[in-house]
Amino acid sequence: MQRRAEPAFSIRTRETWPTQDADPHPVASWLFRFAGDLYISAVYRREVLLPQDFRMRPGSMVASNHQRDIDGPILGTMLLDRRGLRFLGALPFYATREDLFRPGILARLTGHWPRPVSGLLRRISLAWFFPLGRTEPMRRVREFTLGEALCMLAAEGFGAADAGSLLNPRGRRETGVHPGACSVNALLERSDDALERWWGLRRLGHEARAAIAPGFRATVERQIAHFARRLDRGCCIYFSPEGTISETGPFGRVRGGFFRVARMAESPPWIQPIGLGYDTLAPGKSRVVIRAGQAFRADTRVERRDFDAKLRQAVLDLVTITPSYLLARFLLHGSPVFAAGELTRWLADAHASLVRHGAAVDPLFERVPVDRLTARRLQWLHRKGLVAREGTSFRNTCPCDVPPGWRRPENVVRYLDNALSDFLPDIDRLAPC
Repeated sequence: MQRRAEPAFSIRTRETWPTQDADPHPVASWLFRFAGDLYISAVYRREVLLPQDFRMRPGSMVASNHQRDIDGPILGTMLLDRRGLRFLGALPFYATREDLFRPGILARLTGHWPRPVSGLLRRISLAWFFPLGRTEPMRRVREFTLGEALCMLAAEGFGAADAGSLLNPRGRRETGVHPGACSVNALLERSDDALERWWGLRRLGHEARAAIAPGFRATVERQIAHFARRLDRGCCIYFSPEGTISETGPFGRVRGGFFRVARMAESPPWIQPIGLGYDTLAPGKSRVVIRAGQAFRADTRVERRDFDAKLRQAVLDLVTITPSYLLARFLLHGSPVFAAGELTRWLADAHASLVRHGAAVDPLFERVPVDRLTARRLQWLHRKGLVAREGTSFRNTCPCDVPPGWRRPENVVRYLDNALSDFLPDIDRLAPC
C-alpha cells in the first residue's frame, strides 16, 4: 500500500515527458514497471510525503540517500504514481554500476551460494534486463575488478608483459604471481577469484595504472556526457550522490559524478532531493517513508565542496525520523531495565523535542497514540529477542557490539542508530536517554 499523507498531486503528466526517449519495447517496459510496483507494494508499506506544489520538472536530477538495494525501485514506484493500470508519472533514467551489465555478474554477486548454482548463474547476463527499467551504466573505481584492469592492459599492448612487474605488492600477494612468473595474458586465462574482486586498480603498480588511466577516464567522461545529454533533452535522471549503498548507516561522501553531470549540462538542471526513512523495527511489512523536498537549481558556479555540502544537507533534512530510529537509539543508549511507561514517556518527549527543533518527524506519531505504539513495538522486540520480560519491566538484551547491517534485527538497530547520529548530530541534546 502506498499511503500519501498529503493530497495526491500528479507527479508527472504525459504531456511533459520527452517523446524522443520513448521506450523501445513499451509493452515489456510496462509489464516490468507494473510487476515491480506490485512487488514493492507486497513487501513494503510506502508513505509518500510531498510538498503541496510538487511536480517533477523536465531535466531534473533526482538525489536521495542510499541505504538499501531496494531504494531505487521504491523511488521509481513513487515517481511512476500508478493508478490502476495507468502510470501518471514516468521513471527517471538510473545511473548504476557498470559491472552489473557484464557477463558473469550474477556468479560474482552469489559467490557465497553453492558452487553449482553460482556456476549456472554465470551464464546469465542482465544486460537485456536493465533497459526495461531505464537503467544505464556508470563506471566507478570500486567495481572495476582486477580482471577488467588486466583486460585493459592487454588491449593497450601489455598482453605479453610480465604480470608480476605490473602488480603492486598487494596484487602479487593476492594472486600469488611474482615477477617473471607469467604474462598478463596467461594470468587472465587462470580461474582465480582474486581477478573478480573489487578495487582492481588498487592492485596495480604505477606503470600499469598510468597505461590504462587515459582509457578509463575517457569512458567515464563519455558516460557523464551521456547523462548530461539526457538532461538537455528534458529527461530526468537518478544519481545517488554517495555512489553506493551506505554499509554502516551514515550518509557517505558525495561522489564527483553528480557535480560533473550537472556542470556538463547546457543549463543548470533542477535538483529534486528526496529522503528515505525506514521503519523496520515493527511487525508486518517493512515500512518506508519517502519525503520529497522543494526542487532547486544546481549552482555549478560554486566550488564542488560547497555544491556537495548543499546537496548532502538537502537530502539529509528530508530523512524522516521514524519510530525505529528512536527505538534503536533507546536500545543502544538507554537504561538496561525499563518499564513500558518509561519508554512511552521517552518517545513522547523525544517526538515533542524533535518537532520543536523542526526535524522531519514521522506522521505516524500523530496517527497512533504513543502508548499503543510502544506496546506494539515492545511485543515485536520481545519476539525478536531484543528485550526480555522481567516481571512488569523489560530488560534490554540488544547486543551493542554487533556490526551495522540489515540481516538481523540487532544489526538494523546499530545501522539506524548510526544513521540517526549522522543526519541529526545533536540528537544527544534533543533526545537524551
